[in-house]
Amino acid sequence: AHVAVTPVLGARSVSVIVASRIGSGFESPAEQGISHFVEHMVFKGTASRPSYTEIAASIERLGGQLNAITEPEMTVLWAKVAPSHWRTALELLGDMVARSQFDAGEVSKERGVILDELGTLNDVPEEKVRRSVRARLWPDHGLGREVAGRPRNVQGIAPDQLRAHARRMFAGANLVLSAAGDLDQPQVLAGFEQEFGSLPTGRVAGWPKFRPNGLPKPRVVIDDRDGDQVLFAIAGRTLRREDHDRYAMDILCAAIGEGMGSRLFEDLRESRGIVYEVFSALFVARDSGAMTIEAATDPDRLPEAMEAVLRQLGAIRRDGISASELERAREFIKGEILLSMEDTYAVAAWSAREHLLETEQLSPEQVVAKYDEVELEDLPRVARRVFNKRWAIVAASGPLDPDTPLPVGFDGATAKAS
Repeated sequence: AHVAVTPVLGARSVSVIVASRIGSGFESPAEQGISHFVEHMVFKGTASRPSYTEIAASIERLGGQLNAITEPEMTVLWAKVAPSHWRTALELLGDMVARSQFDAGEVSKERGVILDELGTLNDVPEEKVRRSVRARLWPDHGLGREVAGRPRNVQGIAPDQLRAHARRMFAGANLVLSAAGDLDQPQVLAGFEQEFGSLPTGRVAGWPKFRPNGLPKPRVVIDDRDGDQVLFAIAGRTLRREDHDRYAMDILCAAIGEGMGSRLFEDLRESRGIVYEVFSALFVARDSGAMTIEAATDPDRLPEAMEAVLRQLGAIRRDGISASELERAREFIKGEILLSMEDTYAVAAWSAREHLLETEQLSPEQVVAKYDEVELEDLPRVARRVFNKRWAIVAASGPLDPDTPLPVGFDGATAKAS
């Protein structure tokens, strides 16, 4: 395992992270959801803490926090405590990853919890449109599948499968151990060695390469359901993590829809008054990426809202952005990075992500310098690279006739769900 201890002098918390490079994107279709299932089960009992209650009490009686998340490219367990309790946090996380029992009765109960989670996701319009977008952007690949799996898969995953998958996830070759806070580095390094040194080395998990095969289809998906508003998403593929234009793409995304000074907020909310909020988000993976724009509006204003978004993208593709937009977007991103570094969890997570996901490990300050290198003339070039004329796919969820044509082109072109 790679171990990182980052001092944060004067911090009033310590955060400890156990990050595995195996997330939902590494799974085969037959085992879809197994990493997320393991993430749940490590909270369900170890040899020395045989129940969820005892695991939770180990951290909560110290006033700390304990949680986990499964993402496509990694699974993260973390604890956050007062500085005097860092050793307990380390020992607890080591116990969970090395000695979880995967008791058959607990597996059965948690299976029901995950199935309920999946059912709840089906009731959330945001999740419906996001799942629709992911499945079309990354067909037949882990990036396009639901992190929690499908009910049929979850029903069939047995305790022995979970144990075997956990051994792969938490083998040393697939782990980064990260801590941040007002810490004595040698002491914490020795603590990591004591708690995690006996884990098997294992083999580095290979990322299943994504090879785009034509344009995503269908371009339009409609989820007709009762409600007062229609939630919509407009999305398309962008640049992979190691692309030299990734920082310029980040700035484009921020200029388009991040913050109240973004183009889409000013156009759709302030000028037109047809949405409460609108935002863009960038997802970047090893060999692919995507930008998604989401908003909700009155069904009668939906075509206007979607067409306004697409026309703004077309304008940026043609002309780029202004110097003032560049500076706002650049400082917006830099501020988000630097302000987050006041939190020990963000500091520990930064180190874990850099070592698991990046070829070149950079500090926050070094990444900020990358954004400072982006020039105004880079932006229309990158926009034209990304926003080709058939870039957009769309999804909408709300009271909407499934045969309604929706805007998909920068020039106002529409398409129907097929």
